[in-house]
Amino acid sequence: MRINPFKHLAFYGLVFFTLGVQAQGSSGQNFIRSPYSNYGIGEWTYTNPIQASTAQHTYAGHFSYTLSNPATLGNVRYTVFDFAGNFRNGTTQLNDKYNDFNGGGISYMSLALPIWKKVTQKLISEDSITGRKTWQFTPYGASSSITLKPMTTMGYEYHLDDEGILPGRTTYTGSGGVNLLQWNTGFRIGNWVNLGYGLGYAFGSTRDNAFYSVIDSFQLGAIDDAQDLKIRGMQQQIGALFEFKLDSTYHRIGGSYEWFPNMRATRNRLTRSMQVIGSTVRTLDTILNENSVEESFDLPTSFGVGYSVRYRRSLLLALDWRRQTWSNGFKAFWEKNSDYRDRNDYSASLIINPVDRKAPNEKKMKIPVRLSYGYGESNVQVTQGQNTFALQEHRVGIGFGIPIIRRYFDNSVLTNMVHVDFQYINRSLSPTLPKENFFTVSLGIQMGDIWFAKRKYD
Repeated sequence: MRINPFKHLAFYGLVFFTLGVQAQGSSGQNFIRSPYSNYGIGEWTYTNPIQASTAQHTYAGHFSYTLSNPATLGNVRYTVFDFAGNFRNGTTQLNDKYNDFNGGGISYMSLALPIWKKVTQKLISEDSITGRKTWQFTPYGASSSITLKPMTTMGYEYHLDDEGILPGRTTYTGSGGVNLLQWNTGFRIGNWVNLGYGLGYAFGSTRDNAFYSVIDSFQLGAIDDAQDLKIRGMQQQIGALFEFKLDSTYHRIGGSYEWFPNMRATRNRLTRSMQVIGSTVRTLDTILNENSVEESFDLPTSFGVGYSVRYRRSLLLALDWRRQTWSNGFKAFWEKNSDYRDRNDYSASLIINPVDRKAPNEKKMKIPVRLSYGYGESNVQVTQGQNTFALQEHRVGIGFGIPIIRRYFDNSVLTNMVHVDFQYINRSLSPTLPKENFFTVSLGIQMGDIWFAKRKYD
């Protein structure tokens, strides 16, 4: 196969850049409807390729990598394009009241390809009688990926009633989100060590509105407060992956660190007093009108570690932990009195038939099956009396892959996969606040090297 990686990289980089620019005007897909997304710049998606399940730091293969640890790209051997979308159904419950939600969108688009490889060999021993030589081979290489994914999502609609002398109601609505266009590179340094670096561009917008009115009033005033944020900035991340083998088991330890330098937001805010007469709303006065107020702000850094052990080609167990430093890492001019705690996520996944390529002695590639569980303590917290409650989240998932194996003209075997994943999420904050249940179906397509290589012979 004749592949010019730089031509591929330039072409698909242009495609992704075009998609990213077009997405700026419509950032924030319909992923969520939750009052808990009304914090910061929305709810973080923590996107990971379907085939990696919850293993954010250690899952890697000839066709596979993760988005959180760029070092996993060092194991990629073939050009591969990943695309995934999802459908989500949710229910928010407060006492005997229910609110249903249907949504979804694109989970991620990613293209990875090897850009450099080298193998050195060293003579270990030589039999003086038979002349047989034993060599040690050490691989080196690098692979890059371009990824477009939603980083945060915002969607909420709820109201709070004031039962005072003059009963009133404040209705809150919000939408939008932030996307991330990301370039990651992983370097393979010998048999045991991978290092990686990623650079991304975050862009998007959020829209918040608060409308205060008097309940059952036809001739009293109302106040409308609308805020629009356009967010731009850079993202960087580094990662490492260490591998070693013990008998029939393969062990990996990985870690990553992510930060956001030079984040800026442009705010447009309009606050007006209004008069409500029947179904007609008339503006009385403009209280506040801010146009294109741009300031810098800080997003929380995050870091995490993971460990996985694989037994031959049959079973893989992966454990992950990740923390976001919200308590002192988020500082925004539009939230002066925010009170957050650090977010912690713990996850475990079990993958049956985890290797992403067919073994030479197999007639057919075995179907991978994934089971996962995750527990998260969100950055969102409330204080009621002397008790402080944190938003807790439980996630259970099951999925599988359908391999589509193709042989090329030189008899090489290349892998394409269709991935299906089902996930159930339950979360709650306190006994007096809403409980949420979400069911998500994700479908992913993993297209291997054969789609991007030119044949030598027709």
